[in-house]
Amino acid sequence: MQDYLYLCIDAKGNRIAGEMEANDAEKVKNILHKKGLTIVSIDKVKPKHWIWYFIQPVKPQLLALWIRQLSVMLTAGIALAQAMHSLLPKTGNKHFQRSMQRMLTDVENGYSLSQAMMRRPEFFSQFMIGSTRVGEHSGRLAETLDRCASHYEKEYAYSLKLKQALIYPTVLLTCAGALVMFIFTYMVPKFVTIFVDLNMQLPTSTRILVGFGKFVETYGMVVVGTCLGPFAVFAYVFHYWSKTRAGKAAIERFLLRVPWYGQQVHFRMLSAYFRSFATLLDSGVPLYNSLQLLGRSLDRELLRRTVVTQIEAVRTGKQLVTTMNSQKLFPGMTVEMVAIGEESGTVDRMMYRLAEYFDQEMVRGLEAIGKLVEPFILTFLGGAVAFVLLAAFQPIYQLASSF
Repeated sequence: MQDYLYLCIDAKGNRIAGEMEANDAEKVKNILHKKGLTIVSIDKVKPKHWIWYFIQPVKPQLLALWIRQLSVMLTAGIALAQAMHSLLPKTGNKHFQRSMQRMLTDVENGYSLSQAMMRRPEFFSQFMIGSTRVGEHSGRLAETLDRCASHYEKEYAYSLKLKQALIYPTVLLTCAGALVMFIFTYMVPKFVTIFVDLNMQLPTSTRILVGFGKFVETYGMVVVGTCLGPFAVFAYVFHYWSKTRAGKAAIERFLLRVPWYGQQVHFRMLSAYFRSFATLLDSGVPLYNSLQLLGRSLDRELLRRTVVTQIEAVRTGKQLVTTMNSQKLFPGMTVEMVAIGEESGTVDRMMYRLAEYFDQEMVRGLEAIGKLVEPFILTFLGGAVAFVLLAAFQPIYQLASSF
């Protein structure tokens, strides 16, 4: 099944825009014709291109600012199209500005804001599109956009802390690598030439170093060329497999088992679940409908499967807490807080608190891993540099002691 956006004109000449799931565009066309609508356009919603997972077309803080400014203008009573038009000169990013211009055209042609966002997956996540759709349906679009802006700001703050935690190890590795390359390419060859001319037997550490250097020089390109082909094939297959639901689930299960990083992934999943759920409930959407929208807005496959199970359980009359208690994804503390929220009628507030808690835990985890990894990196790099220096200068000491 694919998502399609359509723009039609009814018998009275009114423009009607909407979205539909179908196997192909022909099926959508037949359904619309049966409704007596004149089709203007049918567009297949394209998934996010793989390149955008590695290159950010716009900075998160710029996107958060645009969403918040749009929220403020809608709160002030300004019409959506007028507000988007007013924000065009303020984007500062030409690619983003062109896309916002096309979004404005879509809105003026009758598309809703969420439908216009669906056509630009490089900028807007499923969470953003789903939340906007909920805001439109509940009549609280401005408030929903404001919460989404806060969500993007928190995501940016987390990624910034992650980068800051990686700066020091990266600088250390770069400096150590540069030093080793200098010794390999400049110092060791000169020393080896001198020692060979003197018919001097090289120490074991020096022979290892020289042998490794000759191997890299002789066979380095052969090894790279041999590995490059299989790696390219593997990357191609892995890319398409990772886009399938089974592939996504397998990758997420693997990441959850990785020491420390798995905990960070788990916390991010829980934070996204509780914040998205709380936003929907706080917007006035009933529990069952919130779960349905939540299932469409989450990017994580394991989370989506978890929500699907909850939807089925709630549909058959079971309590949400009962289902959560049987799912391994949720720690006992979260189930207890949601249960208290259900009893007191403050589920949305409890979920907001849980989202904030897991955000804070992610930050604490980043700070802790930075302090823990630093001495290990220093020890490893110190040992590696010491070995290289020993291999380079040990023959000099042997030569000096022979006189």
